[in-house]
Amino acid sequence: MRQSSLIFCIVLLLPSITVADVLGVRAGANYWMYDLSGTARYETQNSANDIDVNNDLGYDDGSNGIYYISFEHPVPFLPNVKLSYTKIDEDASGRLSKTVDFGDLTFPVNEQVDSDFELEQTDIILYYSPLDNVVNIDLGLNAKYIDSHASITGAVTGREDADVSGWVPMAYVGAGVDLPLSGLSVSADGAYIKYDDSSFYDFTVRATYTTPWFLGLDVGYRKIKLDLDDFDDSYADVEFDGPYAGAYIHF
Repeated sequence: MRQSSLIFCIVLLLPSITVADVLGVRAGANYWMYDLSGTARYETQNSANDIDVNNDLGYDDGSNGIYYISFEHPVPFLPNVKLSYTKIDEDASGRLSKTVDFGDLTFPVNEQVDSDFELEQTDIILYYSPLDNVVNIDLGLNAKYIDSHASITGAVTGREDADVSGWVPMAYVGAGVDLPLSGLSVSADGAYIKYDDSSFYDFTVRATYTTPWFLGLDVGYRKIKLDLDDFDDSYADVEFDGPYAGAYIHF
């Protein structure tokens, strides 16, 4: 809610600019319902220590908010800007199917474990729109900051924490079509990078409807995949994917 309030306060501070059509602003919030799957390990290169987030830890699905604000302008050579914030915060209980090392601790097979997982993603997207009419194309760079905290607590072994954070520069592309005189549009955008044995992608497809009163509705599907190989001592292959729905204001 703090991020959502900040976004809308920024919009309210720009009435003279937006009314003059010098700057286009869109700010919104979505409710995302996702499935969580994959494996993870921490401070060990041995894949035998992969922990299945579903079968070992008991994760299944979850839901959280997505908040964003974008600024588009007619100034040549300067990129448009979109800021987005996503937080995933889940906890679960499970039973380990094998003995695994996680950080400095070794958790034995069949141990009952409780875990929690928090992943914050902040995206700073700088993009150009070489085509911007009925058909829209955006090209640019997405600087994604990942800040993650996880912990596993065994009924006998005790607790181990893992903190992972860092910047990920990603190529960004978007495309969409506006249906004339209807307020409806369909679009997709995504960001991707691969380096060494790690790869990241984050893509969304959506349908939107903008009313005559600057209010819009947004439904879509988002998928995030993090394939980490020694990213801040973390090794993981996890996915978050599912539908979302939300609303936005647009000037």
